Amino acid sequence: PHWRESPTPSPRAATMLRTLAVVGMLAAGVSAQSEQALEMGALRSAFVNEDSFQYYSVVIPPSSNAIKVKLIPSYGDPDAYLSFTTAEPDDLTATWVMDDVGAEEQVIKRDAVEFCQYEPCILHISVYGYDESEYMIGVYEASARLEIEQECAPGCKQDQIADGICQQECKVSACYDDGGDCEEQNCAPGCDEGWVGDEYCDEACFVEACQWDGGDCTTESGCNTGCLPEYINDGECDSECFVEACQFDGDDCFYRATECYGEPDASDYRGHVNRTKSGKECQAWDSQFPQQHTRTHLNYPEAGLGGHNFCRNPDGEATAWCYTTDMETRYEACDVGQPWEKCKQNEIPLATQLAGAVKCLTPTTPPSGPLARFELSCGNGESHADVCSRACCNAAKAAGAFCANDETNYGRYQDYKMKIAFSMYKHDCEACAAFGDFFSNVHLLNGAGVGSKMMYRFADSVGFKVLVAAFVIMMMLLCVIAGSIARYVYQRRQYAVPDAAVP
Repeated sequence: PHWRESPTPSPRAATMLRTLAVVGMLAAGVSAQSEQALEMGALRSAFVNEDSFQYYSVVIPPSSNAIKVKLIPSYGDPDAYLSFTTAEPDDLTATWVMDDVGAEEQVIKRDAVEFCQYEPCILHISVYGYDESEYMIGVYEASARLEIEQECAPGCKQDQIADGICQQECKVSACYDDGGDCEEQNCAPGCDEGWVGDEYCDEACFVEACQWDGGDCTTESGCNTGCLPEYINDGECDSECFVEACQFDGDDCFYRATECYGEPDASDYRGHVNRTKSGKECQAWDSQFPQQHTRTHLNYPEAGLGGHNFCRNPDGEATAWCYTTDMETRYEACDVGQPWEKCKQNEIPLATQLAGAVKCLTPTTPPSGPLARFELSCGNGESHADVCSRACCNAAKAAGAFCANDETNYGRYQDYKMKIAFSMYKHDCEACAAFGDFFSNVHLLNGAGVGSKMMYRFADSVGFKVLVAAFVIMMMLLCVIAGSIARYVYQRRQYAVPDAAVP
């Protein structure tokens, strides 16, 4: 069966919807010119430059109970950020993120958080190019259950399109001719020709078939496809690393945890129960199907979420719970026993042990700890994708908690934090609470009329630093000249003959 397209609205209805969309965006303080309007049920071809955005908006009909967003790359690596509440969303402000390699689809049901909170209901979409990318983007009606589950052609699922591997089942017009995969073969899905051995680490190429990216990521062979060496013990559970060959991702997935916990609401539970009280299987926290949600590691970095399906309590519920793989049951509580019930004598819950052992910076090879993770997540401050990401924001928050009282590394932490704060300001991403004081002070200066965004951008530029150095040198020269003049005047007075002594 093919995807069922929603019926095309009449010209009069389409005009009315577009008018309502403009009115709604203006009411929300959004510029209608900054976002391109998409029509429901139609794909649009587009291009985005590297480290750049394309912005879209689409009006969701009141009768819609679910929608499906499709992102199909022709080449490159485009990502999409989705939000019903924020125009031009990025990684910090989006509710949903589509950042996998190859073709993707995101199904959003009306019971999902933030879905159509007011009418007219407008979905804002930003497409970001990690690389120069050509793609197709579309939003479709998906209210019927069959529309959510069906394939574009028999034997061809959505995630098989444009994945770098030719599947004959997908080589039909309904599946966009497999996204061009049959025209050229790659060594792995999403690993373009020329990426291997280009001295840049590409996650998509870090597989055995691509010679582990030709040594671009590490001189050693990988332990599992997609598991880069720096992913192990980096504070996030990665499903690709949660295997024996990768030491079960170190402590990130809590492989060595017992069923011991101590908090009344089980917020520190890190055990391995993965079924609800009624016996339903739990959905992995890094998965968005069949349940779409925002309880992810990026949003709740200290809650023990990630690439596993163990019961957790990230948001203050009565006890540990999970989303289920049952289409009819969104989530249920889990039976993890009572606090301290399953603890051995003098046993401390693993979550407490790990939190107490954290240091600002640990001199391992390479260095580890919150400060090292902060520097790795935010990069050199040049890339929008790094600086304006939730990973960067979460890492900044963690580094602030563990480095504020570290006399040895505080200076390094503070210097890097200011560098990233200026970079965030230059890139117009100010949603990270870890930099709230900086942004408040900037806006206070702007309100007083002594600051401007141009001034702050210039203040962080090389030209400004050159001017400051020149100014300091000039002041030093002026001080030397002034000192010489003062000494000359003093000596003249010392050796001057008094008028009374002249005959």
